Amino acid sequence: RLVSSLRLSMQTPDELNGYEHMFKTQSLHNSWKKLPVWLKSLCIFTAGGISALGQAPFDIPALTLFGLAFGIWAIQELGTFKPFLGGWVLGFGYFSGSLYWIIEPFLVDAAATGWMAPFALVSLSGGLAILWGLAFKAVRGCHGLMLCLSLTAAEFARAYLLTGFPWVLIGYVWIDTPVYQLAAWIGPHGMTFLTLLCAWGLGRRGSDPVAFRLVAISIVFFIPFLPSIKGPPGASDAPIIRLINPNVAQKDKWHLDKMAGVFDYQIMLTKADPQVDLIVWPEASVYMSLDKARHEISEAAGDASALVGVQRISEELRFYNSAVVIDAKGNISGTYDKNRLVPFGEFIPLSYWTAKWGLQDFSGLTGFGFSAGSGAKTIEIAGLGQVQPLICYEAIFPQYVGGTLERPALLILISNDAWFGSFQGPAQHFAQARARTIELGLPLVRVANRGVTAIIDARGGIDAVLWPTERGSIDAQIPIAIPPTFYAKYRDLPLSLLFLIAFSTIAIGWVRRKFLTIS
Repeated sequence: RLVSSLRLSMQTPDELNGYEHMFKTQSLHNSWKKLPVWLKSLCIFTAGGISALGQAPFDIPALTLFGLAFGIWAIQELGTFKPFLGGWVLGFGYFSGSLYWIIEPFLVDAAATGWMAPFALVSLSGGLAILWGLAFKAVRGCHGLMLCLSLTAAEFARAYLLTGFPWVLIGYVWIDTPVYQLAAWIGPHGMTFLTLLCAWGLGRRGSDPVAFRLVAISIVFFIPFLPSIKGPPGASDAPIIRLINPNVAQKDKWHLDKMAGVFDYQIMLTKADPQVDLIVWPEASVYMSLDKARHEISEAAGDASALVGVQRISEELRFYNSAVVIDAKGNISGTYDKNRLVPFGEFIPLSYWTAKWGLQDFSGLTGFGFSAGSGAKTIEIAGLGQVQPLICYEAIFPQYVGGTLERPALLILISNDAWFGSFQGPAQHFAQARARTIELGLPLVRVANRGVTAIIDARGGIDAVLWPTERGSIDAQIPIAIPPTFYAKYRDLPLSLLFLIAFSTIAIGWVRRKFLTIS
């Protein structure tokens, strides 16, 4: 009956020229119309939640495509709600499913802050979903291709608006497959557009070109199972780096009775044979003053330099979350201050302006929070050349990583994933670090306390790893970089031009229709 209905519907000229989607039969259409609004909302919300299963740690991109295809079909084809409300419900489901790790920081001290966890998840998911609602509303009645562009623009805006939050961009569902190698050309937002095109292709009817549908189906069912692509290894004389992972629970990290033991454990791993060229500690891994700690770290490191995460106070009495390089003589040879801070976690938004109005400046010694550093920079490390340090949250920003005046030979990311729990958050954070290597063609060293500690090559391959349940150290050679990718050279400029052309076309069409109506 389904096949017969599809054949009959294909013979209708109006349907052949319209916006076509999957599974449209008259009986299904009528059945859907009879459902109560709350049940329709639940179905679309569930579709959004299912689409989130393409993200780490589940990594099932087929579910993302089917979830988005159903959601778009239900909202646009069936006219379930007004476009904004339908898009918001779909986005709310997607973000609720992909960001539920956000409750974890509130559970570190559950007695004091646990009650805030559900409010944090609902407010963050609901707030981000507004962009999806606006995307559906902006192209109401337009061809489905324009909806793909509009949703991509919404995800693009999410990466930049306010302080930006490009976590779990739709295109990231391909990171664990060879498909994401295309990001070297089109970047993460281009991958989002490609994903939406595939979802739209699966949701369309038999009037589409057969080749288009076969490509979409092959991406869903075959490409994710191909082996991952490996980048070039390190040269035979490549520097050897040691990554230190103490794997400490967040509640114990600053416990007065345990801080010294954690520091001593890191010193022990640093001293271990054989001698290496660089030793990297995680974010905020020094509990004592830097002046006191640097000599002890340098002595343990021997002839190697050490890159260490610290919390430091400047001469102006301002807090910084920093990475410092300690040379073999115990001197500080380089300092990087974190620039992309976590809103409400590391700083209070708008505190700069409230200070100008005579209110408290929350970045100072007497307030709460950190000051932002001067921006992306490289640091010269003996034997390694120029490296770009990154601290935790910064790695999720594709527009920031690699955005230095001089192209680095290596990215070094230090993090503390203990805040993210032990499942979804650390897996997603690690996946996004791999995405940066593929996009830029640069190897990355990732050192995390209670997270994934790994060496990642220039194609996103994992050369050596300690998983979140493990602790200890890794000694491995640094992979080599490959020539700058197309995305590294031009970033989001080509996609921005596509947005400009597409939405200019919509605006011109709208003006023409208004003019003809008036005439």
